[in-house]
Amino acid sequence: MNISTFVAAAAHDMKNSVSVIAAYLEDVLAQLAQADLAQPSQAAASTYQALYETQRVNGNLVQLMAIFKLQEGMYPFQPTEVLLDEFADEVLDRVRQLARLKGLKLLCAAEDGMPAWFFDRDLVNSVVVQSLFNSVRYASTKVQLSLRIRDGCLEIEVADDGPGFPDFMLEQGFPSRQGIDVRTGSTGLGLFFSRMAAGLHQRGEASGSTRLSNGATLAGGSFVIVLP
Repeated sequence: MNISTFVAAAAHDMKNSVSVIAAYLEDVLAQLAQADLAQPSQAAASTYQALYETQRVNGNLVQLMAIFKLQEGMYPFQPTEVLLDEFADEVLDRVRQLARLKGLKLLCAAEDGMPAWFFDRDLVNSVVVQSLFNSVRYASTKVQLSLRIRDGCLEIEVADDGPGFPDFMLEQGFPSRQGIDVRTGSTGLGLFFSRMAAGLHQRGEASGSTRLSNGATLAGGSFVIVLP
């Protein structure tokens, strides 16, 4: 067994354990919510933070395994027809409880009469959900998911009204390879995965892409994945 296979197997085992922990934390939050407190208790706030970190780690492990499978030619890349309104509800539901506990507005902006779109649902779901979790963490009052058609491509944007992305991230963009950033401890896994997932989607000469910006839709950061 080479090191890549070993790491992928270990990540799979860890993901299963982390998923169980996340489920327990979600149950605790649901019980705390039933108390119907005017303000979230300290216990609820602490549990929220633990759940956020657990979901973040779980998402990273899922993406790590997907990267391994993609690079080994083992990932079953299967674009299928996806109803965009259902997809929007699906990804927003993943962060709705955390947004409510933080007192954030969770908004969705989609153009009327949007057609279904063909993409790999699991890959794009992972990219968008992780971006939503990040926005929920940094937003001040609201997070918005937007879906629109531009130049024959589907754009899915996650925006918030937080402090925005730091300058070095905007300058760095989406590198194909990088080490650990000493300023944040970030490995860039999420950025690498999102670009890889987007790039797999091609139609004719068009390829999927991603971009970061500040102040595009709300006052804070904006992440966009573009799918042809």
